[in-house]
Amino acid sequence: MKPFDHKKFVKELPKLPGVYQMFDGNNEVIYVGKARVLKNRVGSYFTGQAKDNKTMALVAAIKDMSFHITRSEAEALLLENQLIKKHNPRYNVLLKDGKSYPYIYCSVGVDEFPLLEFRRGKKQNKGRFFGPFPSAAYVRNSLHFLQKVFKVRQCNNSTFNNRSRPCLQHQINRCTAPCVGYVTQEEYQQQLKYTFDFIEGKSNQVVDSLMARMEQAAEQQDYEQAASFRDQIKAIRMIQSKQTVELQPDDNFDMVVAGQQGNMYIATVGTVRNGQFMGYRNHFPATPKGTSINEFLYAFIGLFYDNQITADAILCNTEPSNKSELADILSSIKGKKVFITAKPKGNKLKLLKQAEENMRNALIIKANKYQTWQNKWALWQKELGFKDEPKRIECFDISHQMGEHTRASCVVFDDQGAVKKMYRQYIMENITAADDYAAMRQVIEKRLASIKKRKLGFPDAFVIDGGKGQVNQAIAILEEHAITSIRVIGVTKDDNRTAGEERIYLPESKTFIKPESHGLLSLMIQFIRDEAHRFAIKSHRKAYKKSRTTSTLEDIPGIGEKRRNQLLKHFGGLQGLNKASLEDITKVEGISETMAKTIYDFLHQKATQ
Repeated sequence: MKPFDHKKFVKELPKLPGVYQMFDGNNEVIYVGKARVLKNRVGSYFTGQAKDNKTMALVAAIKDMSFHITRSEAEALLLENQLIKKHNPRYNVLLKDGKSYPYIYCSVGVDEFPLLEFRRGKKQNKGRFFGPFPSAAYVRNSLHFLQKVFKVRQCNNSTFNNRSRPCLQHQINRCTAPCVGYVTQEEYQQQLKYTFDFIEGKSNQVVDSLMARMEQAAEQQDYEQAASFRDQIKAIRMIQSKQTVELQPDDNFDMVVAGQQGNMYIATVGTVRNGQFMGYRNHFPATPKGTSINEFLYAFIGLFYDNQITADAILCNTEPSNKSELADILSSIKGKKVFITAKPKGNKLKLLKQAEENMRNALIIKANKYQTWQNKWALWQKELGFKDEPKRIECFDISHQMGEHTRASCVVFDDQGAVKKMYRQYIMENITAADDYAAMRQVIEKRLASIKKRKLGFPDAFVIDGGKGQVNQAIAILEEHAITSIRVIGVTKDDNRTAGEERIYLPESKTFIKPESHGLLSLMIQFIRDEAHRFAIKSHRKAYKKSRTTSTLEDIPGIGEKRRNQLLKHFGGLQGLNKASLEDITKVEGISETMAKTIYDFLHQKATQ
């Protein structure tokens, strides 16, 4: 391969905003960057004055480059994030966060008496969404408080539409029972307005309104109603007093604080909306070794605010690299000026210090867990005879219920821990019930096909939840495919299936080894095996539950929903129908003799299978 001619490439670059990609000798993307001026940014890599070892290593690995022109820096940020998520370049900061942010949803404009509920994902339904919020716990606690104070319903529409009398929530004074007409539409809408105002941080306005209504009710000698308003005011005052730092009603900002311990980086995001602090969320992005905190913060903020930003300002514990450029990009996305500062004052500084303390505590806990996992991971080499520490291990487990709905799971681990985005579930097809050997052969075949199709590269080992038989099935498949780079080991429990008493089967020597009970090796193997079992049984239970909610009669040709209902109603359920004679079935209205024989034969054949 010819050496990369950076001079020629830089010469051809325009003085426009855009995104550039760097490739290694295997034509894999190793870095994606954005630039206000492509020519200047890319040219800075090749001046021979790299500012750190990471940049020097990156430049040394470049074998080719490409670029894309964009209309603006904001568009470049969006494209950069898309390419980073697509290619996972090893020299980029990678934000790996599988869960979407939670919202509070209200079906206002959809239901006559709107509900409040927890939601994740895209805002697809009609109605009103509040958020996003930093944590699910904050949303659930908020819903619990709102239910106690404002008594807006939180039951689903199916439950609501089928009530004939108030439920337990009304009896414990947490719902006004609109399902049975115990509250007027006017009063319900007023409580809904209080709810919206409270969520939006206008709690003082809510208190003022409730105070006026309490005084009015007292003047009219409606003391029970006045006491209800008093209790609402008391609850709101209590929640206000728990906020240790007083903020302005129009405060609308995020705190992004970053830290580092060894090769582990953390970014903690705290959220304040309408003067209300909403909690923190910790992120541990995969970050190239040698990245400075300022560079890390710049990259993280760019990834975090991918295509939307609702904050008016971002408070940081240190200034990100290229702060003014980043602020301009975010302002362009928001359509309004966004400020980035590492020098807030007053109460905002106090809150930022709290965020830093939370970040440091989270980093210590994560680093300790990481160190423990590193110690465990080293045991593949020390105690199980691996030549080098493995880069990736995959573990398989089979789950079924009396031979039905056989499912297999594949869970993946590396030296950082579980790689959940690579977990997979497989449906076993055309195998004899409870034939674990056939199921193991099939899942290994499917996994190898998946690896080749997605170009994942082979793992260092397959861990099989089973003994010699299952292990030999996996080895046979690998031999058929002439794959020698994947080692296979088995994990079995003792006769009493006692946790911590697992044995490891090594097929190369055809021997079992018994790790020290509750030692690091035993704990790691147990954790990996249990995770595979958990993931397999999750899929299996879902399929099993679905099958139990599907009527057997649906499999009979010519029997529609109307006839099914007639049969079940006539015989009082499927059990009664199974006991019915052919003559009994012919007596059902709308069932001919031919159809009755088809039903009878089907049910009795099913019973003998």
